[in-house]
Amino acid sequence: MLKKITTLIVGVVLTYQTYAQTEATGYFMNSIPQVTIHNPAFVPNYKFSVGLPFSSMMMGYSNNGFSYNDLITRQDGKVNADLNKLVKSLADRNYITTVGQMDLLRVGFKINPKLYMQVNATGKMYSRFQLPKEVASLFVEGTAPLVGTSNNFSPEGEGLSYLETALSASYQLNEKLTIGARVKYLRGIANATTDRSAMSIAVNDNYEITASGDLSFKTSGINGLDQSNYDFGKEWKNYAKNKGYGIDLGATYQLMDKLTVAASIIDLGKISWKNDLYSYSLDEATANYTFSGVDIRKIVNGDSKYLDSELDSIKNKFELKEGVISSYSTWLPGKMFISGNYELMKNLNVGVVVFTEKFQGRFSPGGSASLVKNFGKWVSTSVSYTISNRSFNNLGAGVSFNLAPVQFYIVGDNMLRMPLSLAVKQDLNSFVNSTQFFNVRFGVNIVWGRSKGKESISVTGGTKAPEKSKSGSKSSSVTGGKRAPEKAKPSYIRARKKSR
Repeated sequence: MLKKITTLIVGVVLTYQTYAQTEATGYFMNSIPQVTIHNPAFVPNYKFSVGLPFSSMMMGYSNNGFSYNDLITRQDGKVNADLNKLVKSLADRNYITTVGQMDLLRVGFKINPKLYMQVNATGKMYSRFQLPKEVASLFVEGTAPLVGTSNNFSPEGEGLSYLETALSASYQLNEKLTIGARVKYLRGIANATTDRSAMSIAVNDNYEITASGDLSFKTSGINGLDQSNYDFGKEWKNYAKNKGYGIDLGATYQLMDKLTVAASIIDLGKISWKNDLYSYSLDEATANYTFSGVDIRKIVNGDSKYLDSELDSIKNKFELKEGVISSYSTWLPGKMFISGNYELMKNLNVGVVVFTEKFQGRFSPGGSASLVKNFGKWVSTSVSYTISNRSFNNLGAGVSFNLAPVQFYIVGDNMLRMPLSLAVKQDLNSFVNSTQFFNVRFGVNIVWGRSKGKESISVTGGTKAPEKSKSGSKSSSVTGGKRAPEKAKPSYIRARKKSR
């Protein structure tokens, strides 16, 4: 059963060219309160936890196009730039993504054996830029390969930063099913998003080049930053005008005695932008220019204004027009997780998770397999292998030191190759040069009230279903109650045993 599920999930991941920027290694680490980020139905191991300001920080980078090794060639001990090699390695659409998060406050508490709640205030940042392969091809290979064709040169970009205040709850409906939800109040800080982008270059058989453009992007909270007298502290009240709402939904289900499956949808919501609104656009009617070549005779005859005139003509046709606009809304980069977790033995679990991110109408899938091991109650670890961004060398790792009431942790995707590179080659070059995908989350939590009893170390959403005793009654070692006392034997039996 487990083998079939794992094969199916990995097969789905391999079907896609992935470029998601989603945390995977920490998904199964329920030793840290931040595990609920991926699924509000998950329940950490501790009954009470506090994350103070700046106690949890996350940063990540990914691109699905290239690594440094795709840009260079090595020969006879020399390193040379190889732009043709770079062009061949690029995807048709190349995405560069950066993310960042920082907890201002995170408090989790278990109300009763079935209900767990958490409150958080978190600052978040997300940006993604897309560049078609044809742009690099034009600069490297020239116009010759483009003769007789019309090519897409449309860049796209989106970015947003905002503050999230949220309340989540996880409730165990029965021994197998746990559900969870998180409601969010959002305050937008800044945004830039492409509204439309249609840039193209056509090359005729006589090498005549025609460029045309139709471009528009919106911004909020950015234009005013160029003002020399701008005071962010005084202007903060204007940023508070950008409001939004979101919700996360999740569930876990114990499919078999040792197998738990889970699913969640994260960041369903949007922000309405109302502060410092500007748009920048190209007029499709005028952003059109045909270049027939350079008139050498004018240059030879000393016509110094000839080239300046041509450049001014291009500049005027493709000059961005700026204007104030009305309010607009953007969706959050939503994510979906589907996972399966199997308990190999006590304190050792294996898990597989498939995830996808949706932003601006694009789906970005990926997948990861993890091995989670607890060494008593003091140390929890996780190692992972992730397929993402058209790369297959992403080894992640995580560890938490549970020195209650203080907990230190660090977890990240494609982080394990860093110390391996140091150990094998005594430098980080091999790691940096081949990296397309990386993220790390680290911090300090105040924790106490570690859950006792025979629990799964996986994210099952609650305690493992209590085992039944031979008499059919449930053991109370998981629920925290006292075992029912055995009935005293009749006095005549005790007397008979004593006489013997």
